[in-house]
Amino acid sequence: MPISSGLNNDQIRVGIVLPEDKIHKISVSWSSQSKVSGNLPDLGSTHNLSLSVEAGNIKVNGLRGGQRVPDLTLQCPDKVESLSSGTGFQLNPVIAGRGFHWEKQISVNLPGELKITVEEGHLKIINTLNVEAYVACVATSEMGADAPADLLAAQTVVARCWSMALAEAKHLTEGFDVCNDDCCQRYQGTSFLTKHSLQAAMDTLGEVLLWDNKVIDARYSKNCGGMLEAYETVWEGEKVPYLIPLWDAPEQRSGQAVDNFEDLWNYEDAYCSSKRFESVNLAAMLGKVDVSGSYYRWEQVLAKTDILRNLVKYNDKVWMKLTGIRIMERGPSSRIKYLFLDGIDESGRIVEQLVKSEYGIRRMFSDSFLYSSAFVIKNAESLVDDDHVILRGVGWGHGVGLCQMGALGMALANIGYRDILAHYYPGTTFTKI
Repeated sequence: MPISSGLNNDQIRVGIVLPEDKIHKISVSWSSQSKVSGNLPDLGSTHNLSLSVEAGNIKVNGLRGGQRVPDLTLQCPDKVESLSSGTGFQLNPVIAGRGFHWEKQISVNLPGELKITVEEGHLKIINTLNVEAYVACVATSEMGADAPADLLAAQTVVARCWSMALAEAKHLTEGFDVCNDDCCQRYQGTSFLTKHSLQAAMDTLGEVLLWDNKVIDARYSKNCGGMLEAYETVWEGEKVPYLIPLWDAPEQRSGQAVDNFEDLWNYEDAYCSSKRFESVNLAAMLGKVDVSGSYYRWEQVLAKTDILRNLVKYNDKVWMKLTGIRIMERGPSSRIKYLFLDGIDESGRIVEQLVKSEYGIRRMFSDSFLYSSAFVIKNAESLVDDDHVILRGVGWGHGVGLCQMGALGMALANIGYRDILAHYYPGTTFTKI
């Protein structure tokens, strides 16, 4: 089966702990029933190791006499049919949500192989495992294991497509295929698996979506805000025929969300609308590291000083004052493609700064990371004199492809996973590899 690019076998390498995490000490443990092997002697005498960086090597505590090694390899089973909640190596701490507003430290349980080295004076851990095991774990890392089976099945198929296409391939020069976080796909191992979620993975084993006989680049985000965004609004390159703007609803409306922001703000018929989750335990259906909320609609107040601080951080520009924000272009879902900041620099000159890309805008307009770039400036008329900016926005994430909250809304309405995927990736076809 030809694929777009990226993986050509059944293994995937996931960066779990990266040098940028600045982790110098971590614990690794496993069940006494686990079949564990590695490049250390006497592994059978313990089920818990404490690893730390010492003089460029890994100091291993937990074995008789302790050891210092340049690298460490540990292995355990990783076939999807052998997985259950908590199987594999437990690592603590691991970063979840790097650079985002939900960043925290968690423990994870990882099947397969761990390759542990020291890089730039910090620990680096790469987990190599079977792709089917990986995507089963991604489904319950991205969304809660209590979500309907059709939502978990849809998420599993999408994760498999994304992994096989590997269109962005951001990390290949770092020695692994994908990272474990929102930069790529959330992967927190077997920590949140249940029999219910594993059944959804087994029911969709090997299933992918095709366009032009290639596995699709299955982009997805948490909440589109009512309309799916076009691929070319968020990323450079040509249009992608199955990543197009669509109303996330049973019926398509005329026009686009960008035509009237107030009309979009009042739109409540979308599958991802907060109204669809009023009678369910939404927290149980979201990923465990998510803040509990749909983020279909939101407001945020940001001090101008925070924006000026970000100008220094991301553009190396020192301004004394922010005087205006000019939004230049939006995509169909109303996500901003680029804008200009106006201000006065430290020499008293009138200056401007281009802020481009959905990612760059979300980074600039937050002290961590903004929910989406689909917003208006609520205090635009008084912005010159105000010491803050009031953002009124919709959605969570880039909005391209599958809307996870919308897919949840569809599943709660008893819509099957194949119909869910046909809605978000129109014109694609199913196959099993």
